[in-house]
Amino acid sequence: MKRLPAVAVCLVVLLCAALAPAADEVVVGSITPLSGKLAVYGEGFQQAMLLALDEVNAAEGINGKPMRIHYEDNNSTAKDSVSAIQKLITVNKLPVIFGPAASSNFLAVCPIAQENKTILIGAESAAADITKCGDYVFRLFPSDELQGKGAAELAVSLGYKEVVLTYINNDWGVGLGRVFKDNFVKAGGKIIDEFSHDEGKTDYRTEILRIKKHSPRAAVNLTYIKEGATMLKQSYETGLKTQWLMGSASKSPKLVELAGEAAEGVIGTYPTFSQETPQYKHFKEVWAKKYPEKKVPVFGEYNYDMVHITAKALRASKSYTSQDIRAALIEAAKGYMGVTGDKTFDENGDVGAVYGKWTVKAGIITDYRP
Repeated sequence: MKRLPAVAVCLVVLLCAALAPAADEVVVGSITPLSGKLAVYGEGFQQAMLLALDEVNAAEGINGKPMRIHYEDNNSTAKDSVSAIQKLITVNKLPVIFGPAASSNFLAVCPIAQENKTILIGAESAAADITKCGDYVFRLFPSDELQGKGAAELAVSLGYKEVVLTYINNDWGVGLGRVFKDNFVKAGGKIIDEFSHDEGKTDYRTEILRIKKHSPRAAVNLTYIKEGATMLKQSYETGLKTQWLMGSASKSPKLVELAGEAAEGVIGTYPTFSQETPQYKHFKEVWAKKYPEKKVPVFGEYNYDMVHITAKALRASKSYTSQDIRAALIEAAKGYMGVTGDKTFDENGDVGAVYGKWTVKAGIITDYRP
């Protein structure tokens, strides 16, 4: 058998050493959209995680060892999410991974995590089907089963008996649209027209004209930031006058920045939590100190909570194996009051939620009050 040159052997050894977690640190993985269409979210997710990580390590880390998050960029796609989790499991050999944003991406990787008995934790993905992923999969963000009901209650509370419904064409959008429709119709509402719209387009005028021909009093648009901003701008330009109702994935200062005055008056729903708790006040204070020029990003609080609750589980775990960490995570979550409220997991690894209403007023996102 041909022997490798000594230099090549050294390079292989150094590469393996670089990929493997150091014995003097505790490493968790994260599949994060740092490029691609979801990068508008990814930077904020990472900043929130790093803020929590600073606090964890300032408090002696994990039983005296520093905690580190190993990031893999998934380019915002399901294909690259699969590649990322396979690397984190087989090469980096990490027992805990923070899952990717976007339910389609999360659903693509959760079977791999479950099969390998690797803990997968989500802070944004809401698709109802995630509940079925398995007992190694958890999320700190509530299911669409709750959000869809909340959006339907919003439309009804505002007095809209007929709406046009559109949603982004992926697992999250289709699932959320279905739950909204079921609850809205059950409450006596009528869907005048219903259709999905594709991600990543720069021109939604065809969709806008389809809505405009119905002259609806309200249009429900369950979509993301960039797509939502583009649709709002183009509806404004085409003279469509309707009350836009949106979901939590659009609730971001970035939506207002991109849509400008076209975002004024939008009303949406989102999983709410008290901003008067000591936990939230602390989060706001440390965020402003670390990132004085940046507003709290959409889902930032959930990513912050995710790191802290994971650190709590790692400290309590009997070993750095996924089986022991999983048991410790369930215990750590019981009654855990984070920035986003009670993070107790149910039997499916899900959390509960209360839904509030948001609006854009004078260019600022604020709670909606009739």
